[in-house]
Amino acid sequence: MNLNRNENQSAGAILLCAGKSSRMNGLDKPTLIFDNIPIFIKSLIKFIDSSLFSKIVLIASKENIADIKKLISDYKFPQEVILGGERRQDSVSIAIDYLNQFSIDKVVIHDSARPLFSESILTKGMQLLDNNNGVIPIIPIQDTVKRVSSNEVIKTLNRNELFRSQTPQFFNFNILSECISKTSKKISYTDESELLEINGYKVNCINGNIENQKITTHDDLKLLQDFGRSIKFKNGISLDVHKLIEGENLILGGLEIPFEKCLEGHSDADVVLHAISDSIIGALGQGDLGKYFPSNQDKWKNASSEIFLFKAIELMNELNFEIFHIDIQVILQEPKLSDLLIKIEQNVSNLLNLNIEKINLKVTSTDNIGLIGSGDAIGTLCAVTLRESND
Repeated sequence: MNLNRNENQSAGAILLCAGKSSRMNGLDKPTLIFDNIPIFIKSLIKFIDSSLFSKIVLIASKENIADIKKLISDYKFPQEVILGGERRQDSVSIAIDYLNQFSIDKVVIHDSARPLFSESILTKGMQLLDNNNGVIPIIPIQDTVKRVSSNEVIKTLNRNELFRSQTPQFFNFNILSECISKTSKKISYTDESELLEINGYKVNCINGNIENQKITTHDDLKLLQDFGRSIKFKNGISLDVHKLIEGENLILGGLEIPFEKCLEGHSDADVVLHAISDSIIGALGQGDLGKYFPSNQDKWKNASSEIFLFKAIELMNELNFEIFHIDIQVILQEPKLSDLLIKIEQNVSNLLNLNIEKINLKVTSTDNIGLIGSGDAIGTLCAVTLRESND
């Protein structure tokens, strides 16, 4: 990948595997297995594959340097592993001194406990660094943020001005080296972008990615495992139409609708539940509703369509899927359903044991066109998205 870098320019990368924070309840975070490989190896591969760096160095702690070196050897990577310091800033200072011998123009610093950063961040950061002193990825804070003292709220902060910073972070090598050299070791800073701020340099920002979380606790590791897991989605659609005839008990979505007509069918002819059931079965690749409930079997005559829905749910559970979203459109000329939509939607929610926010129910007409438009039939179109269950 060519970023129009001059031939005499080169970039270095520092992967931080050092410091007290690299340990989690006695376990070394960088060497924990994530997605079948050690966490720091997952980050290292992204840096290598980018082809943006002439030199990549890993900074280890005295507690994990032997393990880091062994793993680098096992994976047959040529990168150097050097011993860091007590704090993050000490480790970076050691790494900068080491890289000084290679005439580095740009340097990227990454916490090895962040394995899910987007590779595009590397490209964007390096491009922007051509015209900036430093570049960092950030993500907005969604929650309301409070300043608290002694368990009392002191002030509510404007979250529109607050962002979380991530790594990898990008710096002009000479400027970062200068800032490290002239800043007293007694001054603590949480990352190198803060060091540039302390020394009066501006740092620019690019969008980070929400998955780029730092592993600090076992809960963080579990969350990232969920992020990293390849979640399967399946989609299904179905259309069901039934004729309206004289009679009582018009059932839509399992709910009895006041009307002088009912739907004709072998079962209770609930076009809403039929379409939902059929779309779920179709999304699972398990045929259609008729495969399980053939209309030529008398035992299904006048049966409640809830039986069909529960069978679809049973198949879905057996195959370890759940409903991610469902969109239902009832097509009819009459009766008018606008005042009943929320009740039907709530009943479908109850039958599916599904949060109502995952269900969208709407109604339309055919403007007096065709069998439905003449008031002689009702149809339903349903689209469902299934998500592989986390269970």
